[in-house]
Amino acid sequence: MVLILLALVFGFVFYFQILKPGQVNEYEIAPSIRSSILELKNYKTLQFNFSLFDLPEFKSLRIFGEAPVKTAPSGKQDLFQ
Repeated sequence: MVLILLALVFGFVFYFQILKPGQVNEYEIAPSIRSSILELKNYKTLQFNFSLFDLPEFKSLRIFGEAPVKTAPSGKQDLFQ
């Protein structure tokens, strides 16, 4: 019971007293996160180049073997059975 009480008191103190300016809370975003968000906005206009699939080298590729691959029994047997 004492451990549970101490954990609750520590959690209460940590939640209400240790929150420092610059940390994320319900009212603001930390400055380091703001800069990260601005960096991620550069990828908003990212476009993929699918012209690789139009190259003759890609179109000449062939499938060798089974597709999809069929599993075969192999490996060690389970020693604990």
